[in-house]
Amino acid sequence: MTVTVDPAAPVATAPARGGRRKLGAWKVPAGSVLLAAVAVLLWWVASTQIFVVPSPVATVAALVDSLSDDTYLVNLRSTAVAAVLALVLSVVLGVVIGLAFGLMPRLRRGFEPLVIATNGLPKIVMYPVLLLMVGMGTASKVSLAVLIGMFPVLMNVSASVRHMPPIYGRLARTLEATRWQVFWMVLLPAIRRALMTGIRLAVSLAMVGVVLAEMFATQYGLGRMILASYTSGQYPRMLATVLLLGIVSFAATTVLWRVERRMR
Repeated sequence: MTVTVDPAAPVATAPARGGRRKLGAWKVPAGSVLLAAVAVLLWWVASTQIFVVPSPVATVAALVDSLSDDTYLVNLRSTAVAAVLALVLSVVLGVVIGLAFGLMPRLRRGFEPLVIATNGLPKIVMYPVLLLMVGMGTASKVSLAVLIGMFPVLMNVSASVRHMPPIYGRLARTLEATRWQVFWMVLLPAIRRALMTGIRLAVSLAMVGVVLAEMFATQYGLGRMILASYTSGQYPRMLATVLLLGIVSFAATTVLWRVERRMR
């Protein structure tokens, strides 16, 4: 039996994958915009019902005014430097300790209970001890932020190394790879997704640690500005600082989340 095909007949084609990806890429920004709009609406309603809650317009105006204040910029720079330094140290220490725990089972069994107990302890109660050890200033708030931000990186890296397929290690030994080659070409690709997840979580936690420390015993920083604005009744400026911190944290987390998705 012969089958003939009419050249003029329309040919059904499957939807292009590129179109699906573009549509999926638009869903996340659209959802974020919708959520932000709902949050602003609820914020405006709260400002009309509670006199101490400034309106969104007043808060944005206070933020613009604050960013033109030299004193505010000095405090902003202090928080930014401490947060970046804390994030870098959190990632470095988390990767080093996580790799050690993942590659050395005896070390993990000996120190993992201590790490879990420390992670479960409210870090703010350790801040007075840190003040006695390193004194006031950048060192104390960076130390607190590292204690808070290090654990997501450590846990993710350690778990990723433990669950790495054994064939990777056997193949590296077969090829007589050096330790540096094993790290760069075997371990790092195997843990990169878990590492990026840990970094994404550490960004917000490190910032929270810095701001918390600044509220208690530091001379400069946005945490100090929030507390000062609260005690003086400058609620628009207080909320403007909180809004600024939220925007920075959300932007950094979103960028890292997109990088993490591209790794999958």
